[in-house]
Amino acid sequence: MPRSSTTGRVLNRVDLQGGKRNNAYVFRDGQRGGKWCLYFLNRETNQRHRFVLKHSNGSFPDPTADGVDDALELAQEKYIDLRTRTERGEVVNVLTIAEMIKRFLDREEKRISSRPHEGITEARFRLIRNQCKHFLDYCRRSGGPGSSKQVHLLRRTALDAYQHWREENNSALDKAGRKLPRPTTLNGEFSTIRRMFKEIALTQGYITREQLPEIPTAKVPKDQSFRRSALTSQEWVQLEKAARLYWTQGNSRYDAQGKPLGFHPLKRGPNKGKDSNRPITRNNLYGVNQAKGTRQSDRARQQKDHRMMLYLAMRMSMESGIRIGSLRQMRWSHIAENKTLSVAERKIWCLVEVPAENTKTGRWYELSAPIAVHLERLRSITKPKKKSDLLFCNQRTGKTLSSRIWRDGLLEMLVESGLATWSAEDSNNCRKAEVHTGKTLTWYSFRHTWITLALERGVPIATVCNNCDTSIQYIQEHYFHYDAKRATEALSTGRKRLKGALGNDWMRDPYIDDN
Repeated sequence: MPRSSTTGRVLNRVDLQGGKRNNAYVFRDGQRGGKWCLYFLNRETNQRHRFVLKHSNGSFPDPTADGVDDALELAQEKYIDLRTRTERGEVVNVLTIAEMIKRFLDREEKRISSRPHEGITEARFRLIRNQCKHFLDYCRRSGGPGSSKQVHLLRRTALDAYQHWREENNSALDKAGRKLPRPTTLNGEFSTIRRMFKEIALTQGYITREQLPEIPTAKVPKDQSFRRSALTSQEWVQLEKAARLYWTQGNSRYDAQGKPLGFHPLKRGPNKGKDSNRPITRNNLYGVNQAKGTRQSDRARQQKDHRMMLYLAMRMSMESGIRIGSLRQMRWSHIAENKTLSVAERKIWCLVEVPAENTKTGRWYELSAPIAVHLERLRSITKPKKKSDLLFCNQRTGKTLSSRIWRDGLLEMLVESGLATWSAEDSNNCRKAEVHTGKTLTWYSFRHTWITLALERGVPIATVCNNCDTSIQYIQEHYFHYDAKRATEALSTGRKRLKGALGNDWMRDPYIDDN
């Protein structure tokens, strides 16, 4: 008979058969209108749980003492399910896909930090949030499992159609005319989904390792490369010359509409009247290149200094292979003299320390580069007061150069060199240019160019990897292509010193005349 009570929350308590050891019983909840509930104590985790009992059609047992038999039948079925799940190591409560995503994002948001390598940036969190949104939309699609699907009931092959769904719901193309999203983007989303299931659903015990969904991988076609394009030797010479002779001086060989101004005509000689090799230029920094004694604009003078700084940054990146993110955070205290070199070589070469907080990999490394001359020129422009000052800082505010200055400066150099033209969508608020070759040229392209040219010069691949903080596998997959026909000279290195060990004289019998 149920033990009845007229007051309190627990009314008409009845212990379950076989559930007394776990303190499992049914009762009417006085705070829920007398509905029958199951109380269950999980002794493995020492957690208490209460469940309202109801039929599969949504109806409840009679909320009086007369409904005890119906409640006991439902409670026994629920109790067996709970015992089975606890024995498998699962938690009693269930987790839906939407709740898993919410918990994951809440935890990731708490990791946002401005201190290097001690969390994630706000931009990284926005990316993770967008990736989770794509996954949630995939689950909510027509025919999908839905956001309320319990994670332990999700099919292991539920993500097999994810790539096809993402591609079908995105008609955008990149600059090269390739369909978006790219395989690398999809692999990033798959990685986030994998982390979400492992760090929330698995770690918190809502699923077992055998219940983890199979996360696919988007394959990159062998004939496609999505890395940033590198410059050819001719393109680099063209870019460097135009930036040094014209752009850094506040001049341009093109009019405001982007049309070439032509060349000055010859004034004497047999070819008088014909075009010379001196281009016609115009001043595109007002107040800098005016006549002596005229009032100059401070803003234009600062812009000219910024142009020279960006030109030197381009030269330093091109001659060291350093990542642009590390270069932008470099300070004068990171520069050191290489005392193993002669006095003359020290005027060319120097050592650059790249702290772990300034690297993509989170590893400290040191590189050697012939940039001492560029650093001295940069020092004369910025006039640093202490070693902790940044190499590249805004000459008006003293803060780091903005991303817009870096981006617009590179586009202006590309256009001035003739490698690109301004896009029809270009504006002062958002500069856009189209590269004639179709390449995607960014500040990172100088790093790729340095690696490519270093390998072509015969610099050992291990030296290249250590000087630019990357792996041999990455170099082999993206830059280095072995050619046996051109490897003979390299393979012959040192053979003369090892003639006795590499020859075949050891095979001859000294007692037999082989002649």
